[in-house]
Order: sequence, then structure tokens, then C-alpha cells
Amino acid sequence: MNKYYIGTQGFKTKKESEEYTRKIVNELKTSRITKDDKYFSFFNDLIKNHPECDEKVGCGIDYFFIQPNVLNKKAYQTMIKRIDESIIDFSWVYCCQFKIRPSTTDLYTAMRQAIAPDMIKFKKEQFELQCSLCQVSDLDYSDYHVDHNDPPFRTIRDNYISLPGSLIPLNFGSCPQTYASVFRDDDIDFKNNWIKYHNDSCTLQILCRECNLKKH
Repeated sequence: MNKYYIGTQGFKTKKESEEYTRKIVNELKTSRITKDDKYFSFFNDLIKNHPECDEKVGCGIDYFFIQPNVLNKKAYQTMIKRIDESIIDFSWVYCCQFKIRPSTTDLYTAMRQAIAPDMIKFKKEQFELQCSLCQVSDLDYSDYHVDHNDPPFRTIRDNYISLPGSLIPLNFGSCPQTYASVFRDDDIDFKNNWIKYHNDSCTLQILCRECNLKKH
């Protein structure tokens, strides 16, 4: 009887799921997995098993890609290209360990998705992309990330959820482009109020990929 699942794909053991995923990763090697690829839904289900799924997905997934592991050239690592052009890695092995996924994951992801257009807009409005920490300004567009300076996103998110009278959504839809959890039409007031609260509270900055990863 299956006990572990990646989407609807069931496995009897964690080891079995790891071997199955390793076979796919090794087969694809340095491929780009776009939304029309037959494996896109598999990797989209895979990342949902990551305990830090919300942080990894960020504003949404454009596509996945695989590249040689920087620490082990004989192995491959899985990467995410977000819709704001930023790039982040995620451990497919960690996803196959089936750590407990918090019940708030869908809520947090939907909150990220709701503000994604404003994050993208902020980045596009910058006259020059320069990291606020190391000051580097000659990187590719995708190597710059939009970061919440002070307060951090987590603080803004938690403060909003804690507001008196907040009716927290319990059910969510799925974005047809990114497959991430999104607010349903029934929760449009919660979504719009969240966007306004976030934009009134946040202070954004541009960080290079390296500084952003170090910070988090």
C-alpha cells in the first residue's frame, strides 16, 4: 500500500520515491522544464513536498531547469526560474524526504501570489539594477531579486493574519500559469485588503542572487 505521494504518484517508501525522481533528473540532465513539458506537473508536485515551498516558489514558477551540481559535478541539481526572472535552487532529495508540510503553506503561497505583480512592477521600475548590499550592478536581469528589507515579508504576513476580525481562507484555487495556490473569488476582499496592507507596510530593495540567498 502506497504511503508517500508526489502529486498522485504513490510510493511505498521514501527511498522508492527518491530513486524514481533521481531517474527523471538524470534522464533530463541539463533540460529546461517548461509548462508544456510532460514533466512540469511532476516537478510542480515535487516542490510542494518541500517544507519551504512558499519561500522557494516566491512570486510564482516560470519554469524548472536542471544543471550540474556545483559541489558534485557528477550529480544534478534542480532549479526554479520565477516569473520575476529570479532564480533559486531546491533540493529534490529533500522533497523526497516528506517532511511535515505546514497547514499554512497554501495560505502563505496565495499571499505571495497576490503581491507578485507588485514585486515584478517594482523591479521593472528600477532605473538601474544594483544590489543594495554589495552594490554589484553588472549582473544579468535574472540575478537580481526583489527583497523585503524592513520589516521582512514574514512579519508583514503574520501581522496581517493576526488582525482582529480577519477571516482566514481555508480553501484555495490553483493558478493556471504557475500551478501555485491562489485565493478564490469568494475571498477577494481578504486578498485585496492584504495587498493594500502589504504595500502600505513594506520597504522593498533589490538584492543580487548571492546576497539574497545569504540573507535568508
